[in-house]
Formats: sequence, C-alpha cells, structure tokens
Amino acid sequence: MNAMVFSAPPLSDPRLTLTRRGRLVFLGIPAILTAAMMLFALLAIALGSVASPAQASVNYPAVDMADYAATVTVLQGDSLWSIAAATDPTRDVRDVVLEIVALNDLGSGVVQAGQQLFVPLPK
Repeated sequence: MNAMVFSAPPLSDPRLTLTRRGRLVFLGIPAILTAAMMLFALLAIALGSVASPAQASVNYPAVDMADYAATVTVLQGDSLWSIAAATDPTRDVRDVVLEIVALNDLGSGVVQAGQQLFVPLPK
C-alpha cells in the first residue's frame, strides 16, 4: 500500500512584511514630524536673528534721558504720590505717577529710601 503523506502548510510566515499603510505609519509619519521640527528650528533661528536685542541698538539711537527726565533720590517716607506732586505741581498727580512708573519700569508702586528714580521734567 502506498500511503500518501500530506504535509500541512506552515501556519505563519517567519518574515515580517508591512503593508503600504504600515510603511506609511512606521516610516512616513516620523519622517514628516522630523522635517517639520527641522523647519521650525530653522525659522526660529532666522527670525530670532532678525528680532534680536542686538539689532535694536542698530535700528534706534540711544535716548538721552536728560532731555525728558531728571533723577531724584527717594527719601525716607517718600511715596510715588509725594514725588509726583513735588515734581510738577501744575499737572494731575495721577498722570505724573504713571509717567514715573513708565520711566523707571516699576512693577509696583513701592519705592525704597535711597532708590534713584527718573521723574519727568515739568512741561
């Protein structure tokens, strides 16, 4: 008797194959993200060099504060209000206080004794 022997096909192929969609996900998306990050970095470098603080001195001349303001030393018990009132009694004190804050880039209205402040010249 001749016995026929049938062999079953292998259940799985040992090689890994990717579909077109799998290649896109595995290779395409990381490549696109990397290119986008590189483009963003190049734009940041290019725009950063144009808008850098070093360029500001080239575009705008220095301002002489002596033309606009005088320097005063804060004494014990002084406030922005009292300094503003003494600086220019003809103007509204609130406007002078706002101008002192702007000239000195003050974050708050608190001043310390001995502190040097720019105050606007009387108009």
